Amino acid sequence: MVCWSLWNRRNNWVWNHANGSVFGVRNNASHLLIEWKEAQIKENDRRTRDEVGARVWKPPDAGWLKVNIDAAVFLNGNIGVGAVIRDENSCFVAARGKKIAGAWTAREAEAEAIGLKEALSWITDKGYKQCVIETDSSALAAACNGGQGEAFFGTIVMNCIQLLKHVNQVLVVFIYRSANTVAHRLAKAAYSMSDEGEWYVTPPQFLDHVLSLDMI
Repeated sequence: MVCWSLWNRRNNWVWNHANGSVFGVRNNASHLLIEWKEAQIKENDRRTRDEVGARVWKPPDAGWLKVNIDAAVFLNGNIGVGAVIRDENSCFVAARGKKIAGAWTAREAEAEAIGLKEALSWITDKGYKQCVIETDSSALAAACNGGQGEAFFGTIVMNCIQLLKHVNQVLVVFIYRSANTVAHRLAKAAYSMSDEGEWYVTPPQFLDHVLSLDMI
């Protein structure tokens, strides 16, 4: 900081013929050091907030809906998928859980892609717009946003990408599992469903506790 202040003093003399005192150089260096330290503190605070924000559920921006999705692969080969929609006020809007029966050998990543495809079809059929879809599969979110890895999911994620092209203002973003607990609980509960379940305005009782935790 002292060297930088001396450099500025030299330039000020060369170009403006203004000569600063030794005290002025030292004082300027001290102020620069204080400003730098304050900037580092603010940057660390920002990084901390961003990190926490990625790990806890937050409501969407005004006018948008947030759709949390998840999938589970059961030992018998069935897949459970869940999607939960909430609004900007953290209020429950709708939820859908579905068990897809069959001798599936899908990896967890493929199950996540199936869950996304089911959610996209559902919100399209219901006419929901301006939706942020959150998944705890970083590879799936990256693939849907033009990243590498489409082949990792087979043709399922390609179908999702095509669906995204035909719906307006629907985003797919990655969040940590800790911010996706409600969709995870619903996907697990799909195991005991005969086929599928849908809820509107009032959530199922087994989601009440998880939904309330997200509002804290």
